[in-house]
Amino acid sequence: MHSIRIQCYMLHTRFSIFVILPALFFMLPACNSQRGADETLLRELDHCIKERTTYYEAREHQTDSLHALLNDSLSHTERFEIYGRLIEVYRSYNLDSQLYYAEKRLDMAQTPFEKQVSLLNYSEVLMRSGMYHETLVYMDSALQQQPLDPVLEPYYSHLRRTLFGLMKDFAVTNRERQTYHEITQQYREEMMAVHPAGSFLHELVRADYLYEEQLYDSALQVLETYEQANRVEGQYEEPVFAFTRAQIYRAMGNRDQARHYLAISAIADLRNSVREYIALRELAVLLYEEGDVSRAYNYMVCATQDAMAGSERVRSIETSTAYPVVQEAYMQQVRRRQYWMMAMIASVLVLLGLLTSFLLYINRKHRQLAHLNERLAQSNEDLRRSNHIKSVYVRRFMKITTIEDFDDAFLELFPDFVAQVKALLVPEAELRIKPKERLNTDFRVLALIYLGITDSKQIAEILRYSLPTIYNSRTHMRNLAKEDREHFEEKVAAL
Repeated sequence: MHSIRIQCYMLHTRFSIFVILPALFFMLPACNSQRGADETLLRELDHCIKERTTYYEAREHQTDSLHALLNDSLSHTERFEIYGRLIEVYRSYNLDSQLYYAEKRLDMAQTPFEKQVSLLNYSEVLMRSGMYHETLVYMDSALQQQPLDPVLEPYYSHLRRTLFGLMKDFAVTNRERQTYHEITQQYREEMMAVHPAGSFLHELVRADYLYEEQLYDSALQVLETYEQANRVEGQYEEPVFAFTRAQIYRAMGNRDQARHYLAISAIADLRNSVREYIALRELAVLLYEEGDVSRAYNYMVCATQDAMAGSERVRSIETSTAYPVVQEAYMQQVRRRQYWMMAMIASVLVLLGLLTSFLLYINRKHRQLAHLNERLAQSNEDLRRSNHIKSVYVRRFMKITTIEDFDDAFLELFPDFVAQVKALLVPEAELRIKPKERLNTDFRVLALIYLGITDSKQIAEILRYSLPTIYNSRTHMRNLAKEDREHFEEKVAAL
């Protein structure tokens, strides 16, 4: 019967080999070194953190099922058994609830075995609460009435080993630390003696013993030999084995392997709905040291929340050591992101301001250009009307006067016209003018072009010449031009 009971007390217990690590020091800011992390494994861990409420609901369902068994019809032995199972279910999940049922069990204990196992249960809860002196008192009281029941010896050795390991980690002097280390190793030896070689607890404690003696290769060999002979993945041993491996690799300076096994241990902890864990917090510290501040902060927040939800006071204290450092680094990162975001926003606003100014400038220029086009159109219209008026007046003038009068009137207004035209012609050009005339036909045609009358038909009507005569004259003069014959008449009009 005792062997069945001890399975409830021991075999389903998640043994944490390294309950507390040495106090964390403030870390120097880590450089963003390239690390070969298993990103797939970390993403799986991220998913587990998001889904951890689902895992905890499964644990709550288990506790509710046990609570439903408690009723007045139970015998003393049955109630004692259910309290023991509730202590197991709440272990590493809710310390206050575990304490409640440990006290219940201790109060109702009657037989010597029940009193011893209840005192050990109660001592375990006190130890996890950080009450180390009281833990020793209650553990010693379990042996006052009679020798320890042999079936409880593994449980007793485990508690003593864990307790003195914690006291070693929190010791402030080297003398006490060395003393507690020797006592811890003594109880590890006792645990290996009470568990058969090749069993899970024997090999785990053996690896733990070798790790403490800094025999890292030997410790890894013990774990690998056990894993080759037994299936660990997916079993309750997995998080403990993975965490032990991570600690060994970290002590050896192999950060990649340490990160890998810490992630495996943390995933297994979350899926097993464990709130009292170390792996996730240690992984957060490792990632912080490597510069992955965002992920480190998320993991540290999760570890802190779970420790508080499970009333894990020791874990809360451990987490509070590193949490402010990681949080400050995360907040600095957030502030830097906010700064760059504000800088980007300011840059965008400046660019928008410049673009708006440029568009307004372009719009203003377009309006000015449109106004100029309107003025140009109006000028062209005025010029067209002016040319029309000039054409009308010239025709009327020519009707009431002779060509000799037109010559006199034009040259009186533009006395240098003939000389300016000749300057546009080749030197050998011969332009004969009759004795009693001041202009010849060619000059009269050019004179009308100068006055803005360019239509050959109108020129022919004004000068009362035939249209072929006008065409021939214009062709003749273009041929006498020095250069650019196609634009000769335009040059004449611009004199």
